[in-house]
Amino acid sequence: MRLTQLESLPRPVRAIGTLVEAAILLYGLGVTGYLVARVATGERWAWVAFANNFVPWWALGALIAAALALFSPRRWPLIALLAPAIVAFVVLYGPLIVPRSLAAEGGGNPGAPLRVATYNTLSIRSNPARVVDAVAALDADLVGLQEFGPHHADLLAERLGAEYPYRSLHPLLPVHGVGLLSRYPIREAEVIRLLPDSMLSLRAVVEIDGAPVTVFVTHPSPPVNAFSPLTYDSTRRDREIGVLLADHLDGIAGPLIVVGDFNMTDQSDTYRAVDARLDDAFRAAGRGMGFTYPATLKGALRIVGGLVRIDYIWHNAHFTALDAWPGPDGGTSDHRPVVAELAWTDMETREK
Repeated sequence: MRLTQLESLPRPVRAIGTLVEAAILLYGLGVTGYLVARVATGERWAWVAFANNFVPWWALGALIAAALALFSPRRWPLIALLAPAIVAFVVLYGPLIVPRSLAAEGGGNPGAPLRVATYNTLSIRSNPARVVDAVAALDADLVGLQEFGPHHADLLAERLGAEYPYRSLHPLLPVHGVGLLSRYPIREAEVIRLLPDSMLSLRAVVEIDGAPVTVFVTHPSPPVNAFSPLTYDSTRRDREIGVLLADHLDGIAGPLIVVGDFNMTDQSDTYRAVDARLDDAFRAAGRGMGFTYPATLKGALRIVGGLVRIDYIWHNAHFTALDAWPGPDGGTSDHRPVVAELAWTDMETREK
């Protein structure tokens, strides 16, 4: 729209246009400032750590703002200001939104893939029957459970006992319980706490295709003031994940699978610490944003499935991820389960 055309519009319309331009300008400056602070400081500032959780949404806001800027006579400066957020999204999430082959890379392994799932059941605040239905629908060989309560344990054993003859279930209210369902023999199982008062984690050794596979089910603490940009604090979560890596995972050379609600997104510094040691199955083989929390969104927001991805299936180099996806039904939990199909990297890894 040319400036002369803009001046011919009614004054209220011009005022609205000016306000929209100002909003776009402030949004662009704010998001660009966040990206600069992120590069310069990491997560030393609370508001940067908080903002890291919502990178896809900042980019969506920039895209919408850029579309609105097309109607402004100052469109190109405004769009240029929004470009860093859009480019950052493409760089960070491009591999998840482009087509990816699902061809198995299992080194000639003719067997069916190992299907692994993780599911935060929300303990006493979820419907046990609906949770059991959701678990059954996953059709997974291994299911790691967090926030696991006694009613869930009893009903799972009753209804899915034949499907999962091997179980290590440790319900503990209100949200501290943990469990593992397996179609393969569980040879060892040990409940641990990453810190003295942490929620329960579980270390198990499962015999899969004749090989011992270490399986961890874990649930680090959520950040304190998780919805407050200025007082957001992930210190405890980061400590727990640091203990998990240093004291429990770093010494494992054999096949390893780690699942759980990690209460972190894939843009956090702590995620990068885990990703340096293990492979994120969804990042390797999933599509889309894979949001898992909260699964309780209403109305049109249900389409996106959640606002953040905080539930993970990790594995080491003994496995390759073939596919990964969030389950469609949270079963009245506030988390969607996550499923991944894994293949042995090669036949030799089974024997090590």
